Amino acid sequence: MLLCTTMGELIGNLLSRNLELGYTQGAILDVCIYSVLIFLFLYFKLQNDIYYWILILMGNIGGTNLADWITLEPLINDKKWGLFQPLQLGTQWGSLVVLVALLLVLAIRYFVLSRRGNAKISGSVLYWAAIILSSTFGTTSGDLITNDTPLGALGGSLLLLVLLALMYGFYRKNWIRQNTAYWSALVLMHTVGATIGNWVSKPIGLNLGNVYTNIAMAFLFMIIFLKDTRTRENS
Repeated sequence: MLLCTTMGELIGNLLSRNLELGYTQGAILDVCIYSVLIFLFLYFKLQNDIYYWILILMGNIGGTNLADWITLEPLINDKKWGLFQPLQLGTQWGSLVVLVALLLVLAIRYFVLSRRGNAKISGSVLYWAAIILSSTFGTTSGDLITNDTPLGALGGSLLLLVLLALMYGFYRKNWIRQNTAYWSALVLMHTVGATIGNWVSKPIGLNLGNVYTNIAMAFLFMIIFLKDTRTRENS
């Protein structure tokens, strides 16, 4: 999951900046593709691991472009979109707005599932909506930590990884509920994916760029995925 969130951050930047789609066009394109994939996933009741990870990756790509559209100043290609230009809220206000939206979606999902336990379609739609919002918040908060705190990308990544390990420990000790642990860990993974992506790809860290970093991470992800698949088949 961590590799997937980091790849989503880098691919999102690749589309909007390297390929010069801009934040608006990138966000619209990614969200539309993500929505179509969710429809196919639910309509055909797909249970394929590859399709699931494609959805997760697209959610992270879309979340990255949405986060940039909410927080950053417009690129050249954004200026032709008029009212749909980036909101330029900055990382602080942008993170707050997205966090409120995420908590609202999770609250609605909890209400729907608790009152209507058989509401599989609406529960699943709200789940995938929460996924892209958690990715969006991960990018806004990751950029906030990277650019607006003394921690920077590397220090922020290390701190978030410690918090992620603590969250896992709390869950193993049954100190927090499974649902709370899941979404908390997911948000932390999205945020650390953003900070690691910033550190690996930008001049503040290794400065490897978006293209080569994506290729390396995609290769590593495929190795882990295939190894995990074989392990489950043999068990």
